Amino acid sequence: MTTKAAFTTDEWKTLMQAPFVVGMYITMASPSLTDAIKESMAVAKEIAKTAESASGSELLTALVDEYKDAATAKMAQPDFNTRDIEAIKTEALADVKSAAAVLKSKATPAEATEITKWIYDIGVAAAEAAKEGDFLGIGGVRVSDEEKAALAQLASALGVSV
Repeated sequence: MTTKAAFTTDEWKTLMQAPFVVGMYITMASPSLTDAIKESMAVAKEIAKTAESASGSELLTALVDEYKDAATAKMAQPDFNTRDIEAIKTEALADVKSAAAVLKSKATPAEATEITKWIYDIGVAAAEAAKEGDFLGIGGVRVSDEEKAALAQLASALGVSV
């Protein structure tokens, strides 16, 4: 069993930011303002659902409990130093790889698997949050080809089998 104490402040921040970075990565795969709002809401909803369910390892519970406090939750907001979409995507994917590496090095294999899968599932929820390519709700697809590719890249970065 791994606890928060096993992580440095920077490592913990990386873990806290990972769900939001994944959501941002999905949004950047197929950018749209209205879809971005829905995708962001899906990320927040998945985190809240996990926090309310109180199921999972002690490490996952400790992680989602951090989002309940406004001061620590603010730390979870990713800060990209650019507005360039490709640069943000590159940085986001590197951040996701860092989170997976931190988990692999510090958490038990079961905890690492549980949390990386949880992070990936947040990406799936974000991708499924808004129809892509629709016009006034007509047509479109639930997950665009660009989002499917982004999910595959996230799965690879996290070491998750899908």
